[in-house]
Amino acid sequence: MLKKISKALIPILVFSNLLVGCSFIDNAKTKMGLKNNDFEYIKNENVDQIIIQSTRDTGFRFVVTDKRTIQDMYSLLSSSKEAKEKTDLEPDYIFEMHMGDEVKKFNYVVGVNSKDKGNFYDDKKIYSVSSRLDNDIIQNLSFVRKPREFASIYFGSILKVLNEKKDYLNEGNKKVGIDMLSDVECTKYMLSTDIEDFKKNASKIVNNIGVIKGDKDKYDIIITVSNQGYTSKTFKTSISIENKIDHSYMPYYVTGNYDLNSWEISLVTKKPSDW
Repeated sequence: MLKKISKALIPILVFSNLLVGCSFIDNAKTKMGLKNNDFEYIKNENVDQIIIQSTRDTGFRFVVTDKRTIQDMYSLLSSSKEAKEKTDLEPDYIFEMHMGDEVKKFNYVVGVNSKDKGNFYDDKKIYSVSSRLDNDIIQNLSFVRKPREFASIYFGSILKVLNEKKDYLNEGNKKVGIDMLSDVECTKYMLSTDIEDFKKNASKIVNNIGVIKGDKDKYDIIITVSNQGYTSKTFKTSISIENKIDHSYMPYYVTGNYDLNSWEISLVTKKPSDW
């Protein structure tokens, strides 16, 4: 009888030791700053669903209920480090953690690699979260796949037009505004870090240039970007230059073809027959 009881106790003791071991490891990670305990409510399966909403396209929204995916998010968030201040960039996504009637909301900026500034935050705390949250989870959830190397083709098309007309755009130090945030077909794929990189590259070509954010009136020249469709290997966008001073208008039609792991961009001023 004693032998039977002893055999029955073995798996219980082993399981108990495993729990103690896991708890010890978690505590050690917490003390070393490798783990934070602020997201334990996700691990404890108190979260019914996580809603991920694009800040630039209200229609680009994911509702996550799969327990495995939620636990993957917990692993990434619990390994985040607390930061003293948040990034200056605008958030790309809003995360909503739903626990019955209670909802916790966080802003998330993709691709911020700074030890000092956090990219996942609410009104109480700021965290520095790995870009794997975007690469491993958000991109896998996307039912609409963005074009390959989206930033390269989208912003590269605009930069090609700026290079083509740089002498004209720099005449008289006119204020040049790029209207791309109203390009609704593509705003869901724009990330704040990519927009910031684009602004830096654009300013190397045109001296007095900015991205329009509801302030179109302050610019003398408006460059409007409007996507005309894309596949995994082709990309079409129309880019127009409107001078509000002399009332001139110049349209450009840009085509991108993906080949040999890069985009080849070409532009014409006459509308192609297949547009």
